[in-house]
Amino acid sequence: MTTTRADTTLATPMLEVENLEQRFPLRSGIIDRLTFKGGRPRLVDSVVHAVNGVSFSIAKGEVLALVGESGCGKSTVAKSIARIYTPSGGRIRIDGEEVGGYGHRQMLPVRAKMQMIFQDPFASLNPRQKVRDIVAEPLREQLEARGEGNAKARAREAALALLERVGLNAEHATRYPHQFSGGQRQRIGIARALSVNPGLIIADEPVSALDVSIQAQILNLMMDLRDEFGLAYLFISHDLSVVNHIADRIGVMYLGFLVETAPRDRLFSAPRHPYTRALLSAAPTIDPADKAVEMELEGEVPSALALPSGCCFRTRCPFAFDRCTAERPRLQDVGDGQSVACHLVDEPERDRP
Repeated sequence: MTTTRADTTLATPMLEVENLEQRFPLRSGIIDRLTFKGGRPRLVDSVVHAVNGVSFSIAKGEVLALVGESGCGKSTVAKSIARIYTPSGGRIRIDGEEVGGYGHRQMLPVRAKMQMIFQDPFASLNPRQKVRDIVAEPLREQLEARGEGNAKARAREAALALLERVGLNAEHATRYPHQFSGGQRQRIGIARALSVNPGLIIADEPVSALDVSIQAQILNLMMDLRDEFGLAYLFISHDLSVVNHIADRIGVMYLGFLVETAPRDRLFSAPRHPYTRALLSAAPTIDPADKAVEMELEGEVPSALALPSGCCFRTRCPFAFDRCTAERPRLQDVGDGQSVACHLVDEPERDRP
C-alpha cells in the first residue's frame, strides 16, 4: 500500500465532521405546495436534502478531496463547515473545538484556524479594495479583536510578504482585482486565506475556472504551502485528474451521501462502489492503458426533494437487488483505509461486470 503524508498524523485531526446534515426548505407558490393526500387538499413545504449524514476527518497536513457529479452536495458540505450555511444537524470540530452551534461572534476566533478559497476568484474579491488591503483585512480584524496595537500597519506588512510568497510582488499590492488575470486573482485569494495563519483551508473548486497550465501552477503552489505551513485541505473538485495530483485521500459523494472513501492510490486502482467505478470510467485520459473498465450508467439522478428508499444509488446501479430497496447501506471499513457504503460488500457474488 502506498504511504501518504497523512499516515503519520491521523491521531491529531484538524477537522472532524460527524453526521453532517443540510436541509433547505422550499416555500414556493400555493399551487406548487398543494397536495391531495387522504382526499383532502393541504399545503406542504418541500425540503431539499442536500447533505445526508456525512462523516469524515482530516489530519493536520492532510489533503482530503471530495468528488462527485454536480449537485451531489460536496460544495454544500464545504460551505456548511465554513459556516456560510448553518448546518441542519451533526457536529463539526475544528482542531478539537466544537463549532457546529456557534454564532457569528463565536466564529470570529475560529476563522483564524479555518479559511476558504473560492471557485470564482474575481467574485470573491472586493473590486473597490486594493489588493494590499484585501489580503491584510482578515489579519487586521483578528489583531483588533485580540486588542493588539498597530494592527493596520502590521497587517499591511504581512500582506506584502504573503503576496510575494504566492508569486506576486510589491508593485501588485496597489492594484485592483480587475487588473489581474484569473490565475493571479486566485493567488490573491490564497494569500488572503493564509493571512491569519490557519491550520485548515477549505478549497471549493479552486482551479476549475482556470486554464490547464495555470491550474498546474496553482496546484503546485498549494502543495508547496501545505508542506511549508503544515496545512490541511478540504479540496472540492469534479476533476479526477486534479484530485489525483493533490489528494492524500478521496471521498466520493452521491445525492448528498458519502458512498466511498479511500487513500488516493487505492481508490484509483481498486474502487469498490459502483458509482466510483462509473466516475473513473467516465474520466477522460490521454493514455488508453490508464482507462478504467467501461461502466455506463442509465437514468437520471433522483431529486433531492424525494430521496429514494434504501440505497441512494439503486435507481441507476446495474447491480441493485432487493436489499438495496429495503435497507440504506452504511459506510463500513473494507480494509487498507477504504470504506464503502454498498451491500455488495456483504454479497460480492452479485457483483458482475
